[in-house]
Amino acid sequence: ITLSEQSDVFPIFQHAGLEFIHMLEGEVVYRHGDKTYTLLPGDSLFFDSEAPHGPEELRKLPIRFLSIISYVREGR
Repeated sequence: ITLSEQSDVFPIFQHAGLEFIHMLEGEVVYRHGDKTYTLLPGDSLFFDSEAPHGPEELRKLPIRFLSIISYVREGR
């Protein structure tokens, strides 16, 4: 995911599954539930994506991060 000057309004997400994000470039304040985390290149978060989450403050652009979402398969 790449966030740039055109990404100044970024929605908060909430969905099923688990999510892993890994920062590649830039600086962002990332919200998960009622907590925020300042993320720099090399930082990672792994969290339950049913809690509201997403970039809250874009501090150093461009921001690039890898986002991997894992969903539970029903009936297994």
